[in-house]
Amino acid sequence: MNSPQPPARSRPKASIMVITYNHEKYISQALESVLMQQTDYNYEINVIEDCSTDRTQEIILRYKAKHPDKINTYFNAKNVGTLSPPPQKVFYEGFKTLQGDYLAILEGDDYWSSPHKLQKQMDFLEANPDFVACAHNTMKVYEDGRTPPHRFHYFDGIKDVHTVQDFIGMTSFFHTSSILYRNVLKGIPPWGFRSKWSCDIFNTIAHVQHGKLRYFNEDMSVYRNHTGGNFSNMTETRGRIFNIEGIRRYNRWLKCRYLKDFSFTLYRLCVSLIKDADKGRIAPLTPLERIRYRAVAALYGGIYDTLDRFPQLDPAVFWYKEPAKDSNPRLERVVPFLR
Repeated sequence: MNSPQPPARSRPKASIMVITYNHEKYISQALESVLMQQTDYNYEINVIEDCSTDRTQEIILRYKAKHPDKINTYFNAKNVGTLSPPPQKVFYEGFKTLQGDYLAILEGDDYWSSPHKLQKQMDFLEANPDFVACAHNTMKVYEDGRTPPHRFHYFDGIKDVHTVQDFIGMTSFFHTSSILYRNVLKGIPPWGFRSKWSCDIFNTIAHVQHGKLRYFNEDMSVYRNHTGGNFSNMTETRGRIFNIEGIRRYNRWLKCRYLKDFSFTLYRLCVSLIKDADKGRIAPLTPLERIRYRAVAALYGGIYDTLDRFPQLDPAVFWYKEPAKDSNPRLERVVPFLR
């Protein structure tokens, strides 16, 4: 990654990483949405550009010329992010450029919609050291125009405080454009960030294992759904399989500290995948996929039940010296499910 030396400046309080590839239609709006932030803190904008074939680089350089005190550019000499989407190698390398006490990630086709987003989030984290992140709601817009815009979280009653168990259980999820993190990783991202199975879910889990996340029920960013997006064209069946395969790896990357929580989630996701495919709610699985995910469900269902019966075997207890959790309701029995 070629990185021109930025002019001398004070260390930023926050770092915003803008990841972009062939976003000439959108990158101006993304950068303007960051530059419009009204803050009492200084911040840097690190644009990670993955060798676009359109005018994205030209537009970025124009913005850098206007704002040399804020914008740093990192242009890849060759494209590395589209070989195996999502572009996690780009993300991994870009993460190491972030110097601020806080960090945010914005893809070049999304944008922030409130000029007070950054200030509000930093103020909260400054005042609450037991929190490592805060998030807000996001509007989802569709470029094809056939679907009206709507809130990313369209239901009411989302709780204010979220823990690592909520994210492992897939009961909490916030769009990347909405989250501000405390820089607890200090510019040294986990190796798993390089994997194609890693995504924004793992990024959040890797941070909130160090503290809690606070949610604000306000719309302060926009997620753009279009044909060029990495996940926009993924079918629901493929998306569910991607999540299952990713979560299996997250468990290993976190050295099985949350094995019981991951096991419950994997069992539940596999059972739901198979049942919904069988009932025609989603695209069918191939025979080999059906066998595979029945086996995965049996494996993790068995692990969960064992750890629930014998909590002293839980890695969190015997290896990480955490107190045993209360017994949870039994899972649906694995043997009847396999018949």
